[in-house]
Parts: sequence; structure tokens; C-alpha cells
Amino acid sequence: MDQRRAVFLDLNGTLVTPILVEQLTDLRLIDGVQEGVGRLCRAGFVCPVVTVQSKIEKGLFSEAEFHTWFEALARSMVTWGTVLTGPYVCPHRFATPCMCAKPQTLLYERAAADHGLSLSGSFAVGDTAADVEAAKRFGGRGCLVLTGYSARGEEASRAKRFASYTGRTFGEVVDWILKQEAA
Repeated sequence: MDQRRAVFLDLNGTLVTPILVEQLTDLRLIDGVQEGVGRLCRAGFVCPVVTVQSKIEKGLFSEAEFHTWFEALARSMVTWGTVLTGPYVCPHRFATPCMCAKPQTLLYERAAADHGLSLSGSFAVGDTAADVEAAKRFGGRGCLVLTGYSARGEEASRAKRFASYTGRTFGEVVDWILKQEAA
């Protein structure tokens, strides 16, 4: 049986803004994200969210609070035909050594096992070098979206060597992924 394919999605800076928050209620969807994720889902992709939420270890919110917030976000997107899976969360500070932080592939591998996904046939979309490097490491294709951290030139420069594609918006990245499927 063929395994399903995924478009792994980063959260902060890719799907929601601002990048750095003190409260989960500050997060808002970036324009065009609902429609774009809906297009991916209708094309047959599973869309797991893989995210680093260092504010959990810092004590600004709990992992349970984050999951409750995420479930509400996912429910709000259903009207667009969007099904977000996960989230697969690294709760650690960036300075804390762990196996779940990007560009490590542990969280992607967990999502693949949970949903019967082919990593080599999948994509990852994010706004950092770590997001697209993770895709390269798991054998998929990484797509950099020039929002969030990559809106700064230095992060985009670091990321481009790992990226299969770079788009100005989430919608441009979705267009490219769907064209790859049509080819």
C-alpha cells in the first residue's frame, strides 16, 4: 500500500503571527493561510503542524494550554476544508539540548508513524533555516516562506541552501507544491 504524503507546517511565522508572543491569545492567522492549507488538504496531503514552543519551558504557558489553543485554531479552520493534525511540539528553550528541536527529525518521524506518511514524498513549509533543513534531513523537500524570521534577509540567506523552493507568501508556496504534484 502506498503511504500518504504530507506538507509539514511550521506554526509561528508561517501560519500565525507574531513570531514571539507572551500570550497565546496574541496569535493570529496570516492572511491566505486558511485557504492555502485547505487547498493542500483537498489535494490529498496530510498537514501536520511541527512547532517549537520554547515559551512552555519558560513557563509563559503550559503544554496543555498550548494544545487547547491549537485545537481551537484547528476547529476554526475546518470551514476552509482544512484539517490540521498534531501539533507535534518541542517545548524546550532553544538553548536546551533535545532531540525534538528542529532541524532534528524526531517530530516529523512521529507524525509520519502516527499517520502512515512517506517522509521522502513529503514537503515541509517554514520560515527558518531549521524548518527547511529538517526537510532535507528527512529526505523531503523544504519550502521557505518569506514571512516571520525569513522576512529578515540573514535568515533567508541561511535557509536558501536547504530550500527546494522559496516563496514570498504561503499561497505562492502552496502553488509551487501543487505544481510539483501535477508535473
